[in-house]
Amino acid sequence: MESVTTKPIHSWNVRICHWINVVACGYLLVSGIHIFLDFPELYWGNTGFRGHPAVFKLEQLGMSWEMAGSLGDRRWGRNYHFTFVWVFLLNGLIYVGWNLYTRHFKNRMVPRPDELTKAHLAVELREQLRWNWHRVTEPGSYATLQKVSYLLLIFVYVPFMILSGVAQSPGFTTAMPWLLDIFGGRQSARTLHTVGTVFFVVFVGVHLFEIAATGFIKQVGAMVTGGGKKHG
Repeated sequence: MESVTTKPIHSWNVRICHWINVVACGYLLVSGIHIFLDFPELYWGNTGFRGHPAVFKLEQLGMSWEMAGSLGDRRWGRNYHFTFVWVFLLNGLIYVGWNLYTRHFKNRMVPRPDELTKAHLAVELREQLRWNWHRVTEPGSYATLQKVSYLLLIFVYVPFMILSGVAQSPGFTTAMPWLLDIFGGRQSARTLHTVGTVFFVVFVGVHLFEIAATGFIKQVGAMVTGGGKKHG
């Protein structure tokens, strides 16, 4: 009789780092909102003062400065933001280092040349828009668009958010003034960091919608237990 073994869909490293990231990103988002509410205006360049020309004011959405200030807590936000950015960064370095060592990126996340053809991408995009992306992928594998989005998130978006966050700190920019040159000023870095946060919220929303579309309990369960594919 042929034996059957079960291979986890998600390794223990991926699962642990994933849930640490969920907690860290949750605190980063909430604490970041508190910091923003304490100064609910965005500027461009090096200077940003209340009453000066701003690229965005929360007042435009009907929330006054006083109301926003009463909801925000910069001191609480800063403490938790700086704490969990270190948790996020160290966890991310462990995740990337381990998955480079185990060749997880090479074997499962780097698109093959045939996956980057126009014909393949057109089919996958069409199925993705129909929420049928599982038709063009095997169980436990990533679709090409998923691979590209995850790689961009890890190796482009995360460094951008870290640098734009560091560029807001006078202590860091004193030692690394080139950060201000990259972003065009401390206030520009803050504005771009905020835009990046909105992008992240949208990304998470789409991610959760896709999970729900393919079976929320099944997908979350696989990220907890590892799931499994049977091999004869």
